[in-house]
Amino acid sequence: MLKLVQVDHGVFDLQFDDPALNDADAAIRTVVYAALFTDAEAPARRVPDRYERRGWWADPEAGSGLWHVRWQGLSDAARREAVFMVRQALLDHGVSDVAVVEQAVPGNVSSLFMRISGAHNGRNFDLSIEL
Repeated sequence: MLKLVQVDHGVFDLQFDDPALNDADAAIRTVVYAALFTDAEAPARRVPDRYERRGWWADPEAGSGLWHVRWQGLSDAARREAVFMVRQALLDHGVSDVAVVEQAVPGNVSSLFMRISGAHNGRNFDLSIEL
């Protein structure tokens, strides 16, 4: 079985899931990373040039639109929109009881750190991600 792992900031790769490692959270991390870091096509009103809208060619609606929120300055409104989009993307992918809270990091205005909790396939989880 394969799992998705984060190998660098915004960089993911597939690895074989070794049951001997007893990594019970590998499945939920895979769901979260895939839901949040797969790019959906940006709306035309946000990105007028069709060739700059990104998105998975086979299904432009798949994934989240976080990338086009992240391209703008992280104002308070953009941060609120990103937190909302994270919550909605996870709900759309079968995660329940989703709570997303921004974690303040003093002096860091170019990244958004979030604490995400919820339940998936009967397992509760709590993890942190950075956009």
